Amino acid sequence: MSTLFLIAIIIGGLIVVALIGSDIFWFLIQIGVIVKKAAEPPTQDYGSYSLDQGRDVGERER
Repeated sequence: MSTLFLIAIIIGGLIVVALIGSDIFWFLIQIGVIVKKAAEPPTQDYGSYSLDQGRDVGERER
């Protein structure tokens, strides 16, 4: 009976270690993606925007 209990505890411990390991692996992947995106150069917008491009919106169009 005690051998069966010991095997159950070992299997449970292995499952816990595997879950913790997979969570750490997933966390490291997410950090890698964030660092990769942060290293990209910022987007440059060379558009020309002015108030002349807008128009008045009447009561019916709101």
